[in-house]
Amino acid sequence: MGLRSRIVANQPQYNMLWRVIEPEVLPLCRSAGIGQMVFQPLAQGVLTGKYLPGQPPPEGSRASSAGRAPRFIRRVLGEELLERTQRLRPLADEAGLSMAQLAIAWTLQQAGVDSAIIGATRPEQVTENAAAAGVSLSGDLLVKIDAVFGDLVDRDPTKTAQMMAVKAAWSREEA
Repeated sequence: MGLRSRIVANQPQYNMLWRVIEPEVLPLCRSAGIGQMVFQPLAQGVLTGKYLPGQPPPEGSRASSAGRAPRFIRRVLGEELLERTQRLRPLADEAGLSMAQLAIAWTLQQAGVDSAIIGATRPEQVTENAAAAGVSLSGDLLVKIDAVFGDLVDRDPTKTAQMMAVKAAWSREEA
């Protein structure tokens, strides 16, 4: 008897800003019963609000560290994006959440997303991030979040393959 297997989960990048899986991947996976274990729900920390417009990255943050991270995070550190991200702060306050919790709750509430891989550099971040599980955001709040980012949200499904090619190139550079 042969071993039968099928794909049961997909692990794409996905967050409020990077939504390239919405047009094609999510509908296909939902119809095929394939779950999504997404990564980077905090967009490299940008959605936590710690990167402020017009200011250098905080000392010890991913964007200030050496190595590959600064190259990778540069694409989400534009001034306009940082300004709009700060507009999430009153929405997070309204929901009684930190900005990180808002971003994670938003991600987990999206149709087809089953789990999110969250990173943390300090134990208290793990506790804070985990508190977003089970949070239900109102439809009105979701509309407000979409309005904050508007045209800055990337929904181009062709960029899924581009992102993987960029990651592969960075891996080759480090070898």
